[in-house]
Amino acid sequence: MYEIRDDRGNTLDSRPTLREAELRLDAIARQATEQAAANAEGTAGMTLAWTIVDADTGELAATFTMTPDPAMPYRSIILDEGDEA
Repeated sequence: MYEIRDDRGNTLDSRPTLREAELRLDAIARQATEQAAANAEGTAGMTLAWTIVDADTGELAATFTMTPDPAMPYRSIILDEGDEA
């Protein structure tokens, strides 16, 4: 099981495989970008960070940090343009 955690260590969600956790984190990052755009927030000091941790071993599996920019649409680094979340 892989846990998706925010920068405070709170578990936001969990998925059985790393790939599924990556896809879920991609959706969370997309939502954060849309929310930042709706609230006219963005690059002015706003940085979001998440980790994916193997819940069984406690090992860090992945990290993702981003600065949402309301002037630009979210662009996945996980999915190709033809893929769907």
